Amino acid sequence: MVSATSTSSHAPTSLHRPYRRAVGYFWGLAAPTLCTLINWPLRGQISPANILMIYLLGVFFVAIRFGRGPSILASLQSAGTFAFFVAPPIFSFAVSDTEHLIGLAVMLIVAVVTSSLMDALRSQAAVAAQGEQRASTLYRLSKELAGTRQEADVIAAGIKHIYSEFGLPNTLLVPDGQARLHCPEGDLWPPGMPDLDLALAQQAFDQGQPQPPGGGTDTNSVGTSLYWPLVGSEGVLGVWVMALPAHRRLSSEERTLLDLFLHQIVQSLERVRAAEQARCTAIRIEAETLRNSLLSAISHDLRTPLSTIVGASGTLVEGDEHLDAEHRQKLIRAIHEDAKRMSDLTHKILDMARLEAGKVALNRQWYALEEIIGSALRRMRKQLQDRPVTVELDNGLTLVHVDAVLMQQVLVNLLENAVKYTPEASPIEITAELSPKLLTLFIADRGPGIPEKFEHQIFDKFFRIYPEAPQGGAGLGLAICRAIISAHGGDIRVEPRAGGGSVFRLELPLTETPPDIELENEALSRS
Repeated sequence: MVSATSTSSHAPTSLHRPYRRAVGYFWGLAAPTLCTLINWPLRGQISPANILMIYLLGVFFVAIRFGRGPSILASLQSAGTFAFFVAPPIFSFAVSDTEHLIGLAVMLIVAVVTSSLMDALRSQAAVAAQGEQRASTLYRLSKELAGTRQEADVIAAGIKHIYSEFGLPNTLLVPDGQARLHCPEGDLWPPGMPDLDLALAQQAFDQGQPQPPGGGTDTNSVGTSLYWPLVGSEGVLGVWVMALPAHRRLSSEERTLLDLFLHQIVQSLERVRAAEQARCTAIRIEAETLRNSLLSAISHDLRTPLSTIVGASGTLVEGDEHLDAEHRQKLIRAIHEDAKRMSDLTHKILDMARLEAGKVALNRQWYALEEIIGSALRRMRKQLQDRPVTVELDNGLTLVHVDAVLMQQVLVNLLENAVKYTPEASPIEITAELSPKLLTLFIADRGPGIPEKFEHQIFDKFFRIYPEAPQGGAGLGLAICRAIISAHGGDIRVEPRAGGGSVFRLELPLTETPPDIELENEALSRS
């Protein structure tokens, strides 16, 4: 919400000017009087010409401090007091010495010249201070805008800084899909903002020109609101509206500063929109890439089993009477295996889609890790056949808090991967290590290994090191493993194994303390 505590930075200056002017003229009268009080005791010791220098010094100080008017007043007052109290004949305004008249004239000239120079210096200092303040204000705005990532944040930052500088409620009207402006909602509608003239705002948007209240082209007119279009590199982005009370006018400096503010906001809006467009484009490209990869994987991995199924089933249909029982059983077995292969591929694609969509809720329970590993090995019994599989678990390893079904699927996918890409008689080793906050599971094989450049890519969807390899597959098994492990808050990676082969390393954080099984069993027996 935009704060409503700021006031215009120009108000204090306008309030102090009459007071400063009165003080200046006061000292224009007081300085010659003080000089007279100083000079009166000295009139017998120093010459009138030196006394005139003291008056000149007083005029000089008034000119430096208060400007032209008070210094001229001080010089005229000094001339009168000098003529009356110092220049012979005293107590008379007549001046008999011509040198004294020249000195009084020089004093007047010094007052005018010095005050003019000081006025010019003050004006330059004011311009420099104003430029510094403007640069500081723009820096603060640009610094905050640089950290914005959403369009609403850019608008909110612009509203805040413009209000802080001008003390006027303001907001941005953005167009809809039909290029029609509408009022913002929520925090982007600051307090104190009057009702808007949407027709006038639409006119400013369509024409790309600022519109004051009541129409016209005079942006310095007074009224209810000022409508300022934000013109970007590709057209008008919206219309900035600033409430403008009847007693308030924008100076040329304020209009220039407002234009700089809006230019910064336009650049930030274009940056945010360009980033959003780039993000959407990247998403579309990724979706197209995934679609092509999916089609390629499906067409490659379904073509062979479909051909087998069609051929075998056609042979059964057309030549069933000529087939013996053994040949018929062989064809049926081929149809069954390839249909199962197609079913597994379909299940993997659906599982990956559910995992990425976040529709799979983890059913975490306390399970014994050896039971999860045993269930995975039983599912893989047919594929493993007589392959040696070694399981080694830490003695202190009791229960793990995981989704047993999903973790079993991870192990099955890794074992399938090992069976496909390692020699038939090569061993597979499953090892688990337990630390106070981490469970680490290793699945090691003695296959050809994975090239170092592919160690991260193999967990990507539809990625296969050798797409035309006879083992087949859609490249989803390891991607599913990574998605499941990530859902558990863990990590999975592959490392080369000493002596040849690969080691898949699964790390699962231990966030909860497992229950004491012996205490639970004792409580159950008592009950």
